[in-house]
Amino acid sequence: MPSRELAPVVQAFLAAHVRTVEHLHVLMTIIDGGDRWWDAQALSRELHTSLGASRRALDWFAQHNLLDIRITDDVRYQFRPGTEELRLAALAAADAFHTNPIAVLQVTGATRRGMRDFADAFRIRRDDDDR
Repeated sequence: MPSRELAPVVQAFLAAHVRTVEHLHVLMTIIDGGDRWWDAQALSRELHTSLGASRRALDWFAQHNLLDIRITDDVRYQFRPGTEELRLAALAAADAFHTNPIAVLQVTGATRRGMRDFADAFRIRRDDDDR
């Protein structure tokens, strides 16, 4: 399913709330976790990312009214959007990701950036390319 075939609500949700592939994976992990409460360290271990990246992503989604926050010995987050409309849009995006991840990645622009970065890593430069 090409990205243009994703439901408009999914495209709008992704454009408004998901900035990077890392954000997408964080959100999918939290949604798939159901009622689980996540702290940055547990999320970092689960996704094999840095603690700082996990904290930034959790803060981003909390600021976007997608997560509930509980303060215990640490700050913990759970998927609980502030409105039913937002919850349904997030769940539709998760369903689209599980059904066709490539289409979702195309909407986030991650595929194009990732392929360009990958290709640039193998680009051979001559010494005089900097001049």
